Amino acid sequence: MRKIYLTLILLSICLPALAADDYTLYELLPPDTHQFAITYDVTVAREGAKYFFNPIRPGSTATKERVIERSTGKDLKFETVTGKDAKTTGEVSSRAADNDLFLKVTLPGPVPRGGQTRIRIFKTYADAPSYYEKDGLLVFDRPLGIKRNTVVLPQGWELVASASPAIVSTDSDGRVHLSFLNDRDDQLPVKITARRLP
Repeated sequence: MRKIYLTLILLSICLPALAADDYTLYELLPPDTHQFAITYDVTVAREGAKYFFNPIRPGSTATKERVIERSTGKDLKFETVTGKDAKTTGEVSSRAADNDLFLKVTLPGPVPRGGQTRIRIFKTYADAPSYYEKDGLLVFDRPLGIKRNTVVLPQGWELVASASPAIVSTDSDGRVHLSFLNDRDDQLPVKITARRLP
């Protein structure tokens, strides 16, 4: 009984922290497009922060961008800036390269002490080197740095292999979901292969 009680205490301490973790959903579009739709949930808790900077990976082209505040659903202002410009705010590491690109999101107001701002970023990436079709197989080969990620295969494709452990499930329309937990200090090497259903 004491062990169960201790477990409940630990869960009550850990679950709020887990709930605030960043989460990214990747919905793969047909592989010949080399595109995938991204939904990224993030909580900004740095006191006084006026902006959130989301890095744009080199080689990726972003379209269909939209940012909302999750508590209200209201759209937030954003723009694409260079690393040089981002560093002037003091909210981006000085190690960022001047020619890096960031999505700069203007928060509704500075984050108060002990508070947080929860935002959701929508965008579609085109990235042929990391998402393509080869020899009849779909390949999604992209390291993921966020702690919690889900990759959804296009409808009509079945999983062949995953280089990293994943929880695999199927939704009501038949699409396959792979959920990853990155417990590393660096990026999780994700490589998924799939084949078209007969």
